Amino acid sequence: MTLKWIPARDAAASLGVSERTLQRWRKNNFLKVGIHWRRKFPSSNSPLLYQIELCEKAMSDACARDAKSLELAKAFNA
Repeated sequence: MTLKWIPARDAAASLGVSERTLQRWRKNNFLKVGIHWRRKFPSSNSPLLYQIELCEKAMSDACARDAKSLELAKAFNA
């Protein structure tokens, strides 16, 4: 399977988040350079591109992890 790199605006729309959220996720290393995102050209002014399938997987993994943490906290407090 070949993964396709898509522009930031399209990635944000597909993921249902803002481009600002994508920026925060990059800054917090939730989305990793070279895996989830990259620059179109090797220049700091170059547009960002995203691997949408890998971004979706990162989001799904984070949601599953957070739900499990909430359940463990609920059981601990019971």
